[in-house]
Amino acid sequence: MWTQALIVVSTSLLTSVLTLGLAWLLFDRYLKARIRAEVEVTAEQLGSRFKQQVSEGVREGIGNGLADLRKKAARSAARGGLDLLEENINLWLRGGRSED
Repeated sequence: MWTQALIVVSTSLLTSVLTLGLAWLLFDRYLKARIRAEVEVTAEQLGSRFKQQVSEGVREGIGNGLADLRKKAARSAARGGLDLLEENINLWLRGGRSED
């Protein structure tokens, strides 16, 4: 009885090891090169798309940032001009006297 169990277990272990070795050999010799080639082609395709999307995003971000910066600068200049105008009008209405 023990010898039969030992034969079954050793046969299954030997079969598993041989199957694993054969699979590794096939993968290493045939599939590895194919997979590597496919990955390189895919990486090139994705890389060019990624670069294009990044450059478009940067351009869009810079464009939006410059537009916002122009708006803020224009508002700031307008407020500064209005403040100066208000001070001069108040000074003129007071008859040239300053409140300092």
